[in-house]
Amino acid sequence: MSIIEKIKRSWWILISFIIMLNGLGFIYVGFSKNNRNWIIEGIIYEIPWLFSIFYAYDDLMVYTFIRLALVLMLISIIRSFWVAIKLADVYDNEDKYTVRPTVINNHNNPKRNDNFLTSFGCCLCLIVIFVMFVLVANL
Repeated sequence: MSIIEKIKRSWWILISFIIMLNGLGFIYVGFSKNNRNWIIEGIIYEIPWLFSIFYAYDDLMVYTFIRLALVLMLISIIRSFWVAIKLADVYDNEDKYTVRPTVINNHNNPKRNDNFLTSFGCCLCLIVIFVMFVLVANL
């Protein structure tokens, strides 16, 4: 797979750089790749931002949650690059381990030779050869 294709499939990394939305990239890739751990990870990155909004009346709580959220945002940026590199390896090996539909179709439907005359001619030839051997053996 070319580098351009890998970049196109890794657009979700940009969401990690957006404040208050950094976990949505993991939620998206978790749903698209059917990986529950990435969905949970994305929710964990979003929780401090939500708490900082809910506790907006208390300055100490807001600053605590915002600091935690900024640390988790930095972790989510690093982690998103890590996951994107791992997915790029998967994309590279995708062609190697993909089952081709033609192989499945040929396996399930073997080619049949339904020519009756060919089958009958083969049987007739074998019978004639067998009779010839019997006649030569009796002489």
